[in-house]
Amino acid sequence: MNRRKLRKLVDEVARDLALPPDATHQEASRRVCELMSERLGRQVDVRFAAITNAVCLSGATALLENGTYLVICADSPSWYHRLHVLLHEFAHVLLEHQPVALGRDEGLRRLAPHLLPRMAKIIAGRTTLTEDEEREAENLADHLLERLTEHRVWADTAATEEPAHVRRVAESLEGRSRWVRRGDL
Repeated sequence: MNRRKLRKLVDEVARDLALPPDATHQEASRRVCELMSERLGRQVDVRFAAITNAVCLSGATALLENGTYLVICADSPSWYHRLHVLLHEFAHVLLEHQPVALGRDEGLRRLAPHLLPRMAKIIAGRTTLTEDEEREAENLADHLLERLTEHRVWADTAATEEPAHVRRVAESLEGRSRWVRRGDL
């Protein structure tokens, strides 16, 4: 994607998210999921799971047989990190990358929370996304996160005198938000 298209898409998404000035990272995450559902015209179900067995996987998106999208996101104590993962998964949607399609038996596993890490591993193993598509989605997610965090002091982050980029790094390294399990979005 060229720079002009990237900038236009980032502007459009930031406008559509319409985050209030006092938004928290958790509220921003919720709004990303709502916008993802609006863009897809389908229900998006988000589950947070401890993804420990899948190498280099912090999130995945699958299209279930019933037409619902399932997004699995790392159960990080930091809502800033969760927001970045959700933006990456949303970027795949914006870039029209094809999600993994899960059949009925695999889709039923989402109802059993203790199987979510295993399901994440299945999704990771069945993904058809290329390295270029992953890189493209990460680039878009990075630009979206930068746009959402520039010139903003988040309500769930203590205000500091540090530059915005330093705050973003600090927020990603510190678990300032409380530990929250799936279903809290």
